[in-house]
Amino acid sequence: MDNSSNTKSTKLTEIHLSSGDDEIFHPAPLPTDDDGFIVAFNIDQHDEILTFFEKHGVVVVANVLTEQECERSVDDVWKFLQEMFNPNIDRDKPETWDSNWPMFSHMGILGSERWLYPQACDNRQNPNIYKVFCTLFGDHELMTNVTRAGLMRPTKNVYFPSLNKTEDRENWKTISNWLHLDVNPLTGRATTYGFEHVAEGHFEPSNAPRAAQNKSTNNGMRVRKLQAVLALVDCREQDGGFHAVPGFQHYIVTWTKQNEKLCLHSNQSRDPTSVQIPRDDPIREHIQRMPIRKGSLLVWDTRLPHGNYPNNSNQMRIIQYLHMAPIADEALRPFPLSKQDLPETFQLTELGEKLYGFKSWESDNAQYRFQEQRNSEVLDQALYERQVRDLMKARYQTNKNSS
Repeated sequence: MDNSSNTKSTKLTEIHLSSGDDEIFHPAPLPTDDDGFIVAFNIDQHDEILTFFEKHGVVVVANVLTEQECERSVDDVWKFLQEMFNPNIDRDKPETWDSNWPMFSHMGILGSERWLYPQACDNRQNPNIYKVFCTLFGDHELMTNVTRAGLMRPTKNVYFPSLNKTEDRENWKTISNWLHLDVNPLTGRATTYGFEHVAEGHFEPSNAPRAAQNKSTNNGMRVRKLQAVLALVDCREQDGGFHAVPGFQHYIVTWTKQNEKLCLHSNQSRDPTSVQIPRDDPIREHIQRMPIRKGSLLVWDTRLPHGNYPNNSNQMRIIQYLHMAPIADEALRPFPLSKQDLPETFQLTELGEKLYGFKSWESDNAQYRFQEQRNSEVLDQALYERQVRDLMKARYQTNKNSS
């Protein structure tokens, strides 16, 4: 059901973008409930969500997915692993979780492939999730990114049926101490992953980094940029997961002045839109782990240092990377999927047509942007990914039929 008209008719609260120039850092830790999870808001607590977010730079909203939607999402994860990586992977047999496991598993991420499965696609057009982003952006004309799933394998007391015993798997742990920014605060270039980038290629450095913010598309320090994870299972502290430095958005300009050399170096790195926080940076003293319940959406300001910390339990951490951006964001366009890229059993809603970029929103600016010439580099990338997906699924079906 499309609820975009309902959101449009609701007066959205004006957002406040912190100037980021506090002279000293003021820690803003998030409260936790009696079970150790980050305190979460209900979807309809618009003002409370926004007030909390503008103080902490991160907020959790509960029950954006139902129990059934979470279960179907997890089913999609295992189907994805079998079709795209190894048909012998079995969710009930940890013995199968080694061979051909996806790249980036050391970061808790399932490969670089876009997660295009029925429930995963439906989550991107979920009215509850859309409503959260409307609240945080103060805008209803949004687009969704199209990215990946995340999974951390259990590492302690894992039961192996073939051995009839439990064992630890230290080699399944993700990296420790990973803390980074997905925006270079010197150049203003923020990550465009999951969208179509409008200006420089995502991995191309800025030629004049100190003046780069003069470009309208290098707007990461001028407009609100958000990222998020969607919990598909209970993500307890011991299961590994997301950590960040809440409140850092109020201090980031001051920090950038103190770390200009680091930002210049990052501009020449493999990903010039990302800055890795040094191991000896005192800001690390204020990292907070953020456990969240199944069906919850955790949204953070891109100006927060963040990352993942390792699993230390016998349960999996499973999430979906899912966030949105305003159509008015000059740096981004919807990723150029075709409807043929979407699963046959997935039904686009009227809201989904607009979020995925198949149909324009109503404003003049949105309709103008809908007609913009697309980035040929990203179009080629989308075509290549489509061919790889088709090849892998055909190979999976062949193996399945012959077994």
